[in-house]
Amino acid sequence: MRAGEHVRAFREEASSVAVGRAERDGVALGQLLTALYTRGREAHPRIIVPEQAFGRYLARCAAESKSDSLSNLVVEDVYLACACAEKVRGATPAFERRYGRVIRRAVSRVLGTADERQEAEQRAWQHLLVAGPDGQPRIAQYLGQGPLEKWISVASMRVAISFGRSESAERRLRDKAIAEASGVDPEHTFMKGELREAFETAVSGALARLKPRERLVLKLYLVSGMTLEAIGKSLGVTRQAVTKTLANAREVIVNEVNESVREQLDVSKDDLTSLLRYVASQLDVSISRVLGKR
Repeated sequence: MRAGEHVRAFREEASSVAVGRAERDGVALGQLLTALYTRGREAHPRIIVPEQAFGRYLARCAAESKSDSLSNLVVEDVYLACACAEKVRGATPAFERRYGRVIRRAVSRVLGTADERQEAEQRAWQHLLVAGPDGQPRIAQYLGQGPLEKWISVASMRVAISFGRSESAERRLRDKAIAEASGVDPEHTFMKGELREAFETAVSGALARLKPRERLVLKLYLVSGMTLEAIGKSLGVTRQAVTKTLANAREVIVNEVNESVREQLDVSKDDLTSLLRYVASQLDVSISRVLGKR
């Protein structure tokens, strides 16, 4: 991209105040933006953010920054945040490798049980990387005022706190959804504590044994309603790879739930057949109904 186009992308997005802040750095605007872009690329050499997109992102940082200088931004982190917001190939895997532990640690400081932590962790991923009603994921709100690690930690803790408050209500909704969707008489089967506990334990165990990427793809597809193509672009993989991941995740969950229920419960053959048929055919509906409510 020519320097003039680079600067134009920044100026078109930025207010006069933001442009003034950028020019206070004492160097030509084009030279400054190029230097910042170079720093970002050097920090993440395998991730190529379009210069025009990065210029627009920097303009928003400048407009909302408390600092008088763009040079004070944590530009290496801004570059990765911009890459994730723009769904640049390879950005999400890099984000996952760098900040997965940060999210887990933040969630664990709020919630007590492994199941709650696992669920809140997945919600945090969705919260950060999936576009919201305004068309932008929450990661696009990071402005480089401090380390991205700290910003992610705070955002994840907020998600965990919100989840903790709503978890009891969601559990009741899940019980109702299971009972209504199942062909088994809810009065004599699903509403019995032993069967409900066995089913929840089996599902939780199966989800826990999925790979983090499988759980993320499952959530993006079922809860967020993203297309296979959009998920593939976000994660830097092919549509076929997304399809295979979804199929593998469903197979693992259904098989493990079936096996677990068979081992734990003494129910009639007809009731067991109905239950297992429900697990296989309605699992997607159950997950989306429960996890889609906030």
